[in-house]
Amino acid sequence: MVGVDAGLGPAFNPIWLLVVGGALMVLLVVWSTISNRKHQAALDAWLAARGWRRQPADRSLVSRWRGSPFGTGDNRKVADVVAGTFQGRRLMSFAYSYETSSTDSDGRRSTTTHTFHVVTLELPAFLPDLEVTPESIGSRIASAFGRTDLDVESDEFNKRFAVRATDLAVGHAILHPRLVERLLREDRVAWRIEGTTVLTWSAGRTDLQRLDARIALLVAIADAVPRHVWLDHGHDPLAR
Repeated sequence: MVGVDAGLGPAFNPIWLLVVGGALMVLLVVWSTISNRKHQAALDAWLAARGWRRQPADRSLVSRWRGSPFGTGDNRKVADVVAGTFQGRRLMSFAYSYETSSTDSDGRRSTTTHTFHVVTLELPAFLPDLEVTPESIGSRIASAFGRTDLDVESDEFNKRFAVRATDLAVGHAILHPRLVERLLREDRVAWRIEGTTVLTWSAGRTDLQRLDARIALLVAIADAVPRHVWLDHGHDPLAR
């Protein structure tokens, strides 16, 4: 017979809480497993259609770049690393994650995992940092790597995006009107030229629905670099 607490109803039974909690945990694990299998199958189909290949989860990727979303948090990892070519360019796509911890007012510690989909394109020579991110409150205050804010001739672009460059002349040369027009047609995408890479990143795991568009965007950015900028940095795009 179920116990009664002071005539107010059935007494609390912690066993039921454990049973319900356990059942929910099992359902969560099953759902996560099925979801991951579907995701991996979709990724394999995407690779097969484009001739790309899976790559080992190279640990060096977590520290290869300095800017967002890298350089913060703990337990940094990469997954879903794939690589291939598009219009003669070498590209890579992977999921990057890191953890942050916090403590609430009761002293309880919790950990949050942050995941990003990163797509990179290799450049033929080193270029100064150039970062374009969707404009937000306070985004023009921060300036990583000592970069300086840059405005282009398009007022709409300046309102929608924050641009920072270590070399303003190079930044203006790359962000010419044709590329600015292309970027205004895109979603609010964050991208950066850093060293010998141009990369884009967005929150969440590998997004196959947007991957082709991200690849095309990176190729367009690389193609937008004027020849005189390449020549100034030791590369001639017309040389054979």
